[in-house]
Amino acid sequence: MKLSRHVIRQYISKVEWATAASICFLLSGKRKRRDYAVVAAELNSMCRTKRREIRLKKLHHEFYTCYALATNPRSTLNHRQVEHDIKLRNCLGKYFHYCGYELIEYLSIKTHADAVLALSAGDLYFEFDSGHMGRGQLKDKIKAHYIGKGAYRVVFWTGTAEYAHWKNLATIKCLEGNRLNLLFEVARRVLKDKPNRLLGACYHEYLEDGKIYNHKGLVVWSDEE
Repeated sequence: MKLSRHVIRQYISKVEWATAASICFLLSGKRKRRDYAVVAAELNSMCRTKRREIRLKKLHHEFYTCYALATNPRSTLNHRQVEHDIKLRNCLGKYFHYCGYELIEYLSIKTHADAVLALSAGDLYFEFDSGHMGRGQLKDKIKAHYIGKGAYRVVFWTGTAEYAHWKNLATIKCLEGNRLNLLFEVARRVLKDKPNRLLGACYHEYLEDGKIYNHKGLVVWSDEE
């Protein structure tokens, strides 16, 4: 893993804040214990930089240590959204590790989706689905934002609303897979003439293998490519 303060600051400036785990996925594509310790130490060191315009700061939260630019007016995090936002940043970090840091400058989280890459070839939207919406709500969301004309695609990463600390990882992955299947089922009904506009991956499996699938279950992108 190669540390780059420039890449770290650029990423944090675009996503507003990040955890050490998110930066691990950004810099190495994985979250290894040794790398996490190195990244955490580097982020803490960046909080002690004298120049305010490049210094980081810690945001207050009961359970997580999150880092933002010192110029960010935010001092705390929304507790209700933090799990969703952390997982989104983990996935985005892994995406940029394999697709290239040069794409970070085109990222924005100020959009109807969770994030968007504004590219010349067409926008690429990102959504982290926590699993709280029902079939009807998913249908309405896709209709509202992704049925219109245009050269764009959307990637959904699926979690599960039934996540609990006592569930084992195999069960959580199964629930995430069920959620992804539901998402593709809704997409096939709503996006009848363009179902490949919507791509997806399960949260834990994506962090492990970097694979993104279309509605037929075919791999359309992998970190092995």
